[in-house]
Amino acid sequence: MSSERVGYQTQANEYGLESDFSDFDEILFRRFSPEDGDERQMGELVYNNAFLGEPFDVICRCKRWFSDVVLKPYIKFQPENIHVAVHKDSGRLIGYLTGSTGGEEFEKLQYQMVRNQVISLAASLTMPWTLFDQSSRLFAAHVIFKGERERPTHPRSGVHWHFQVDKDFRGRGIGSELLRRFVDDAIDAEFPLIWAEVTAYPKKPSEYFEDRGWTIYDAKPTEIFRDHVDFPVETLCITKPLKSFETTTH
Repeated sequence: MSSERVGYQTQANEYGLESDFSDFDEILFRRFSPEDGDERQMGELVYNNAFLGEPFDVICRCKRWFSDVVLKPYIKFQPENIHVAVHKDSGRLIGYLTGSTGGEEFEKLQYQMVRNQVISLAASLTMPWTLFDQSSRLFAAHVIFKGERERPTHPRSGVHWHFQVDKDFRGRGIGSELLRRFVDDAIDAEFPLIWAEVTAYPKKPSEYFEDRGWTIYDAKPTEIFRDHVDFPVETLCITKPLKSFETTTH
């Protein structure tokens, strides 16, 4: 798949707290609730966005498995740090943020859970009755053998976050509002630093994040999209001191 065939979009101000759209009358922001079907809808959203803002099916068709790999550690160990945005009229979850204040202890738990799930998918190659397709197994093998090498280094202190917004609602400041709510909690808890892993490519280069006040802590090229795009892709670790948010959130 070439870049001409994928309509990548960017979200204005999505990694800062400024917003071009502040009328949230149609949107409910709240904490994660397992009773409201949030986990399933979060899984749909992350899968539909994971290929540089587009559906991940070209790389991995195992939607439920992929969603579990990305979300389960946060849902199991850090549910209090998950924020969601829900469209009031339809009841549809249109955005979420997963965050962690658990530091290295959480990352060890996350790594163990993810590795176990990825190995289970790669191992399915030996099972003649498997429902997993070849591209999904190749993706799992890539994560096992290259995933850690392609992951940028990051601070050992502070808090981290990741969010997704439905493509039909991008550019409305929803991501910024989700981040603001997580930042408020982190500031109240007196954490010094916030960081995230993000993807950089020609339409959203490292300058995109720097223009929004983030510092590039480290960057690593990734080959996960190599067979599907004709441009380089990097994974960045971006950081900010939490005190820089205080004037905009308090």
